[in-house]
Amino acid sequence: MPEDPISQEMARILNEKLQRVIDKQTEHTIALANHTASLDRLEKGQEQLKEDLGEMKKMLRQLLSRDTSDS
Repeated sequence: MPEDPISQEMARILNEKLQRVIDKQTEHTIALANHTASLDRLEKGQEQLKEDLGEMKKMLRQLLSRDTSDS
């Protein structure tokens, strides 16, 4: 730490500002991580919906083909 009071005060102010920047960056990093996790969950959900839709289409085709063969 600098010896003279003015330098000490400047160093203290700079340290406080630096800490605020670090704290904000940490908040942003956490928010980004949370958004990324949410996007991952959404993507997995979309994949599951696509799979389910494919299965439903397959079942519908089977029902329709059975229906037309019965006629």
